[in-house]
Amino acid sequence: MTPIIIWTLAFVIWFFWRDITRLFDMQGPATTRPGDSREIGRTQPRRENKSREKIPEEDRRKLDEILKNR
Repeated sequence: MTPIIIWTLAFVIWFFWRDITRLFDMQGPATTRPGDSREIGRTQPRRENKSREKIPEEDRRKLDEILKNR
């Protein structure tokens, strides 16, 4: 019975971890941490998707021809 109780408690703690840490947060909700993604005064503009590949002009033309042939 003990392992079941321990696993159940571990699951409940894992499931409600954000709420539990919010209870013990000493800074309070009004302050923000440096580097927080919700900062109001951002110094860097938002960047677009970095994963876009740059295709050379020759490859782009070949792909356009293939698409036109379909």
